[in-house]
Amino acid sequence: AKSAAECLRDGKFAITETGLAVTFTSGPHIGGAGTLDGAGVAVMVTCVQDGARTFIEVTGTSLNGNAAGDARNRVRTITMGPPS
Repeated sequence: AKSAAECLRDGKFAITETGLAVTFTSGPHIGGAGTLDGAGVAVMVTCVQDGARTFIEVTGTSLNGNAAGDARNRVRTITMGPPS
């Protein structure tokens, strides 16, 4: 389990580790954009804490569906970390 602050920190790391630039931070959200698999992509990580639990949502978008899924999956894997 991780706090919302830890989730946002890990989301920022995941975005940059994936080769994207952080382009948006506001409240429970952090977003990034760039090029992945030869296509423009954008991702957003949302981290909402409710008591001891943090709910994490990662979305990806692109005109190339495969690139969108790849970006989302890479960022999600790094942000979520191993199961606890």
